[in-house]
Amino acid sequence: MSLITRLVTDPLQFLTAWPTRSAVYDRDADDLARLFNRDDARRIIADPTLRSIELGHVRNGALVPDRPDADHPTATLVLNGLHLTWPPLRDATRQLAAELGHPITANVYSTPPGSTGYGPHWDTHHVLLAQVEGHKTWKLHPPIVQDPLDAHRWTKVGFSGEQLKQIEADADTLTLTAGQVLYIPRGWVHFGHTTTEHSLHITFGVQLLTRHWLLGRLLQQATDDPKLRAALPPGLSAWSIEDFTAQARSTLSDFLLHLHVNLATAGEMLQSAQQCAVLQIA
Repeated sequence: MSLITRLVTDPLQFLTAWPTRSAVYDRDADDLARLFNRDDARRIIADPTLRSIELGHVRNGALVPDRPDADHPTATLVLNGLHLTWPPLRDATRQLAAELGHPITANVYSTPPGSTGYGPHWDTHHVLLAQVEGHKTWKLHPPIVQDPLDAHRWTKVGFSGEQLKQIEADADTLTLTAGQVLYIPRGWVHFGHTTTEHSLHITFGVQLLTRHWLLGRLLQQATDDPKLRAALPPGLSAWSIEDFTAQARSTLSDFLLHLHVNLATAGEMLQSAQQCAVLQIA
């Protein structure tokens, strides 16, 4: 069965255009638990050969030095990088990456009752959050930074006091139960907490290949152009910005004209880069 079909009820939409708002999908809790559950977390902690790429505890938004424990009474267990180390999630992310054409990561968060993990934050990727066990209440707010890239991570940009007040006042609240999947578009602010039940969820991260990524790959091809490899002239600090920009624009225009003539070759290189990007993460 297609993995996107296991996660959402409208897979065709995900295969044609990214949804722009959050959504909740009712899926099969037993099916999601086959990908990962709390017993699996206990096995990972007990067996060093199964460890995730990153393992730790978070309490009230901060990492704490507690010993890893799948049944910790006050801290969220964080298992990052399971798309590389846990066979069911490795296979699932590879399948989802093949379907969507973008790299996929998988992390797991196990939160005890009456607890908070990370505070308000946004991701630079789309999220499919699969609730496997228990329930968790989430608050969601539209983006502060539209379509953020790595340079716009919330840890780098941060929130102003006024923004935090607005988020707390205006965020929508929903509670996920086992078997539901929450889609969170890139940039949407979100934060969650548990009440009376333990919660375990899998976060599938769609690590988006963007137009910015595409331009970066094109510029890599520009290394074959002698004009673009040429050194800038001496006395550069005395140049006017207008002259400097005009020369750079003229050189880039010549490169793009050459690219247009050899568009098929450039396309093959871009397709190869896309496939490598998917395989290297998933």
